[in-house]
Amino acid sequence: MPITKQQLIDQATALFRMKGYAASSISEIVQACGITKGSLYHHFASKEALGLATLEQLEAYFDEHIFSKIRQDQSAAGLAAFNLAIEEFFWLHPNGCLLASLSLETSTAYEPFQTAILHFFSKWQSCYYHAFIAFYPADQAKTLSIDALAIVQGCILMYRVNGNIEPLQRQQQALLKLCA
Repeated sequence: MPITKQQLIDQATALFRMKGYAASSISEIVQACGITKGSLYHHFASKEALGLATLEQLEAYFDEHIFSKIRQDQSAAGLAAFNLAIEEFFWLHPNGCLLASLSLETSTAYEPFQTAILHFFSKWQSCYYHAFIAFYPADQAKTLSIDALAIVQGCILMYRVNGNIEPLQRQQQALLKLCA
């Protein structure tokens, strides 16, 4: 039975999250999918194209299931729903943030990754900005949004390292207090 493009993206995403982009070879990806390299190259011209597809899929998921929470409700309640959606996502994906991992490995080496990663994180930061702008002047809301993203990403990294999600939960509660 032929493998679908979606199944390839899903398998590559899982491997990139678990092992990293550089450490996940095309051979490993095709072996995990039970296909030949030719089958992979039928769907993707290169490992980089497959990597970009994983980023696009993740961004689409966040747009629909996470970023939409705050876009629909830019109040403290919207921020709480946004925070909960982030927490739930990382409970389901304890190997960390694919974007953060890929940014450490590839963003300076491969410009299309850098562009995609910066775009994604810009959207995430914008969500925080929309929550804070109702409570703070624009410059301060921007600074808070930059810091919020950095703090949350740090907590996600530490969750991957030590398996403790409590710092993320505490930081998200601290972000809510900024909107009180």
